[in-house]
Amino acid sequence: MPELSAVGVREAKNRFSELTAQVNELGSTLVVLKNNRPWVTIHPADPESASRRERLERFHSLTASIEQDVLHEPAWPADKSDWELLDEERVRRFG
Repeated sequence: MPELSAVGVREAKNRFSELTAQVNELGSTLVVLKNNRPWVTIHPADPESASRRERLERFHSLTASIEQDVLHEPAWPADKSDWELLDEERVRRFG
């Protein structure tokens, strides 16, 4: 699990929405420093955050896999319409 770097109180105040979104997305705790000493921690509040992270990681993995597959697809001829390409595919598959 990626760790978030500790931030100072002022930075936490200025970037609160962004930082809390990262905490929830990554599921890790964020330490807020005051006078360079740990003052408070911010962590995901609900138990569903781990499930959301897992689903998000699976989604990113699936997306990466699909993108890799697309790289190996033949290029479509620019002079043919979508309709013509679909018709050719239908004929190829079903006769």
